[in-house]
Amino acid sequence: MAEPSLELHGREVRATLVPERGTNGGYSLVIDGTTQSHVNPLDPLDLQLEYVRLAAGIIDGCLDPRRPVRVLHLGGGALTLPRYIGVMRPGSTQHVVELHQDLLDFVLDALPLPDGVELTIEFGDAREAVERAARAGGGYDVAIVDVFSGAVAPRHLSTLEFLEQLDLLLAPDALVIVNTLATRDLVFSREVAATLAEFRPNVIALAFPGVIEGTSLGNVMLAASAASLDGERARAAGDHGPRPIALLEGDALDAFIAGAPVRHDSDPAG
Repeated sequence: MAEPSLELHGREVRATLVPERGTNGGYSLVIDGTTQSHVNPLDPLDLQLEYVRLAAGIIDGCLDPRRPVRVLHLGGGALTLPRYIGVMRPGSTQHVVELHQDLLDFVLDALPLPDGVELTIEFGDAREAVERAARAGGGYDVAIVDVFSGAVAPRHLSTLEFLEQLDLLLAPDALVIVNTLATRDLVFSREVAATLAEFRPNVIALAFPGVIEGTSLGNVMLAASAASLDGERARAAGDHGPRPIALLEGDALDAFIAGAPVRHDSDPAG
């Protein structure tokens, strides 16, 4: 049998799986020159990238440990989190919406899912998929919004109207997690935090302090729920990398938002 290719030259995506990039081995998924994901096929619990550790920390810190969950992933990447959740929480059911079928086919050809990970996949625009599914409902315990075109997140996946559509798919106390990449003056992260605070009463943010201060590159991971969130437990669960992680909640989160506007579909693009 021929070895799977580690390079994808698609019409819309150019990607490479680079071996031996993590401290424990594994493969990094590099898209258009940017490392997007990392997978260790020998250990799905090995989370090398900071933003993935933070997302996993929020799930493990805010939900009952090891309990099976229903998860909606908007954005697939190398399926690092679905692999982690499937192994950490056996019996979980997960659904992934990914825009680029050739990318996911490329990843799965080289790095198949571990045995026992129950996962369905849908290809297309994430908002269109949410709007279609909203007619039938979903009952998801967790929704993870992690969609980027290069370093830019599509605006139509960060507005209050989008979250209201997503709400139709969620269980009453579901956890909504949004990955934001730090931009100039943290405008995007602050606006998404303001939008989540309008959507749900309980919101937390996790990030390396330098990212929050604007002196370092990285991600601000946001989470929202109608249920109370154990922010400190989430921070501790995600804080096992080379950089310390800070928690923003309550007054600290309000100061971070600092009057940033809620994002709406009707706003000018940007």
